[in-house]
Formats: sequence, structure tokens, C-alpha cells
Amino acid sequence: MVRRFGAGGEDGSSPRRWTQRAATHGSSPVVGQRIGDLMGQLRDFEQMVPDESVQQLTAENTTLKRWVQQLSQEHRALQGRLEGSRSNLRFADKRIADLEAQVLELQQSC
Repeated sequence: MVRRFGAGGEDGSSPRRWTQRAATHGSSPVVGQRIGDLMGQLRDFEQMVPDESVQQLTAENTTLKRWVQQLSQEHRALQGRLEGSRSNLRFADKRIADLEAQVLELQQSC
């Protein structure tokens, strides 16, 4: 259920009521005005985006989160494979260096 903030709704969310409430509690008028502005922006946004769009955005967000999780898992798996390949390469480099040293020793002894 999407909560609607009306201009004069009973939920007390109208910008005027927020500014009055802020003034009553001794808050700065600037803070009350800022709250009122933000509530107005929220109300404008909710009027601009219908409920179906919100549901569609929520579903798309969920899909994207799953995709990010899947890509993260694949990334970790590929990182593991890369580390293994680098280890194999280091071993091969050492083995090649040892064999080259043996070849040089054999050439010098002949």
C-alpha cells in the first residue's frame, strides 16, 4: 500500500501543517520551511508516478539486485580462477628458469 500525502489530509503531512508543527515545537522556521518543501516535493513526485509505475520500478529493482548478486558470484569465481592461473604461471616460470640453467650447465660442461 502506497501512502499518499495530500494537501490537507488527515495525516498532517501538508507543508503548512509541518511548518506549524515545527514552529510550535520551537524549531527554526528554516527547518519547518525545509520540511514543508520536501513534503511538497514528495507529494508532487507521487502525483507524477502512478502506482503501477512504482510497482514496475520495484519489480525491476528486485530483478537488478538479483542480477548484481549473480554477477558478484561470477566475479568471485573468475577471481579464483585468475589466482589459480597466476600461480600456475609462476610455477611454470620457475620450472623454465631451472631448465634453462640446466641447459647452460650442460653446454658449459661439453
